[in-house]
Amino acid sequence: MRFRSFFLAAAAALLIGAAPSVADSPVVVELYTSEGCNSCPPADQYLFELRERDNVIALAFHVDYWDYLGWKDRFATEDYTNRQRAYARAMSSPMIYTPQMVVNGAEHVVGSDRRRVDDAIQQASSRPPAIDIGLTWTENRALTVSIPAAEFEGDATIWFVRYSLAEESNVTSGENAGKHLVHANVVEELAALSMWKGEAIDITLPREAIVDDSGEHGFGCAIIVQPEGLGPILGAREITYETEATSTW
Repeated sequence: MRFRSFFLAAAAALLIGAAPSVADSPVVVELYTSEGCNSCPPADQYLFELRERDNVIALAFHVDYWDYLGWKDRFATEDYTNRQRAYARAMSSPMIYTPQMVVNGAEHVVGSDRRRVDDAIQQASSRPPAIDIGLTWTENRALTVSIPAAEFEGDATIWFVRYSLAEESNVTSGENAGKHLVHANVVEELAALSMWKGEAIDITLPREAIVDDSGEHGFGCAIIVQPEGLGPILGAREITYETEATSTW
């Protein structure tokens, strides 16, 4: 997998006068997709549109269960498939499928059904988040994640997600053979930072994180707080940083 760091984003912002953009209390839309599924490209394209909305964090999780059809999706991992299966259990859904969009951890819809996706986003955005996550840059260009105390019973997970803003593939076999596929916000890392039980907590993410600066189109990072076992998202924040193909890091 390729890794990017928003700590480099802070350094680059200082060098070229740009700044990362931060989304406030948005709705998280997770697309479960595969390059081996010929129904997925319309949903992949739709995710490019969704990520332009100020109130949406759009994430593409590529799953691996269609790899047997003849094309191995290089962005897919078993971890992302397991996350989709966990959603199915949490929502008492009898199956997993692609393209699937999970909206704020609470509702799943066919990812290419724009009307239903829009309705789900509108409903989710009408409900305020349970917690307001704070993100603060430190003087040494580390990032502090601040979770306030809140009334919450049970255990939750603070997730860190890193993603590439754009990726592409020339598919030579399988259901999408001969197609040039483009993808938005492709998740490259999903990691549990800490458990949360309702207490105030600060987590500092150091700039010494392992990174890969080989990409061309920029990257983003999201912090998501969600009940253990998945379920309705309690709060989320996002930082994105765009680069041009000719930029150097």
